[in-house]
Amino acid sequence: MDLSKRTKSVSGVAALYVLGVLVLRYAGSGTSWWVALSAGAVLTPLALWMGWLRSRLREQAAEFGRRRTRPWPEERRRR
Repeated sequence: MDLSKRTKSVSGVAALYVLGVLVLRYAGSGTSWWVALSAGAVLTPLALWMGWLRSRLREQAAEFGRRRTRPWPEERRRR
């Protein structure tokens, strides 16, 4: 089944929202549905931003590692 990137993104965000709301509602703290729904609306973009930030930092670290001209300290000790 080939879905477009947009459809995959929307379904992933919806699944994250639903999962977050259900965890907040049934976690044992007795949270009402309204609080769980509103907290899910806040936490979903936050979780997506944190995932984006993590992937961006990993890409930047990989790029830094590729551009580094001096050998790493571990490699200098081996020689």
